Amino acid sequence: MLAHHDLRPAPVYVAEEDYDRLANLARGGRTAGARLLERELERAVVLQPGEGPAQFVRLGSTVSYRDLASGEARRVELVAPDRADIDAGRLSVLSPVGAALVGLCPGACFSWTGEDGRPRVVVVEAVAG
Repeated sequence: MLAHHDLRPAPVYVAEEDYDRLANLARGGRTAGARLLERELERAVVLQPGEGPAQFVRLGSTVSYRDLASGEARRVELVAPDRADIDAGRLSVLSPVGAALVGLCPGACFSWTGEDGRPRVVVVEAVAG
């Protein structure tokens, strides 16, 4: 299943209005997700209003994605850590999956190695908001 997707790093887009907040959240965290978010922000394309793709994952977006290792599909709202509640479908941007999804467009894949040493790959299927 993984062979059907391009696993090169997809472009990461961040709205200028969100960049500082995301960078502060990443710097303040000591988790694997915070470190991943910080690395992704270092390579992000920072967009002015009206620039870039029409849809990309940002705080407050509702994202449909698939975990290519497990085949599991999920639909979540990406939120700041203080609003996270996975049972209510709100995924923290500082979780590894949340950090991986930030800035991706529909169709984009992101891969990383989990803390357990296993490869992880997610593909964004749809973005709203």
